[in-house]
Amino acid sequence: MQLQKIITKLISIILQFLIQALRPLLGPPAHCVYALSCTKFALHQLEHEPLGKAIWTITKRLLSCNPITSFLQRK
Repeated sequence: MQLQKIITKLISIILQFLIQALRPLLGPPAHCVYALSCTKFALHQLEHEPLGKAIWTITKRLLSCNPITSFLQRK
């Protein structure tokens, strides 16, 4: 259990760092179809769900939103 909490905290820290470092480079934010942004959703899932379930729901959310296509279309 302790290892899972450490891994979850590490993923959260990395995610927050990437958000702060990469967000300005990606240009203006896309219009999200969800009320809660994918980033905030991911952080929430990591805090409140077991690690495996959190990763699964984050992956499903990202694939349903298809951010890669919208990012490539902006270029």
